[in-house]
Amino acid sequence: MRRSPGKLATAAGAAVAAVTFAAPAATAGVAASTWTVGPSSVQTFSADSGAVRIQWGLSAGIPLACKSSAARGDLASASGTADVQIGTIAPMTWSNCSSPFGPMNPVADTSTPWKLMANSYTAGVTRGYISGVKLRLQMLTCTMVVSGRLATTYTNSTGQLQVDNDHTYRLTVATTTAGCAGLAAVGDNWVYEARHSVTTPSGGSTRPSIVYTP
Repeated sequence: MRRSPGKLATAAGAAVAAVTFAAPAATAGVAASTWTVGPSSVQTFSADSGAVRIQWGLSAGIPLACKSSAARGDLASASGTADVQIGTIAPMTWSNCSSPFGPMNPVADTSTPWKLMANSYTAGVTRGYISGVKLRLQMLTCTMVVSGRLATTYTNSTGQLQVDNDHTYRLTVATTTAGCAGLAAVGDNWVYEARHSVTTPSGGSTRPSIVYTP
């Protein structure tokens, strides 16, 4: 039986519409990129380090050496590609710190927990940063407040979290008191280096894992 040109055009239009409306269904099931933390999510963690190296002042020339530091926090899986929050840090402490001006320990402000961010992943190594860092250091008649971000590298196989600064992620002196003249100035950048051994749960013995799935 022959169809009229009008009926053929109507049938063709219906077929195109069917394809057009079916297309979104084909992509609806595509999974978003994910950062998966193991062995579970959400989980607590401990991150304890040995020696911590800090320097500040003109050309970062005043050293502060701490024998250890300790962080606690939570890890949680998240979706996204870069600048993705996978954890929080609170509290953070430093111990047995000494300088040319005598013993002094930085005091972290984690009233707003610091954020552990993920940026890139290669073969079990996650690179990212800690944002929202804020701390106070007092020496002699000087009190300074320091804030900013720190670069991080976490390796699944060793459970080691390297924390340091670079040109993008660094700590900067935000405020100083009058007694800081000649010792520290607003805008000074800190040098910061520490290596933490991370375990879960907090105080436990299991190395957490971070895996990125694009």
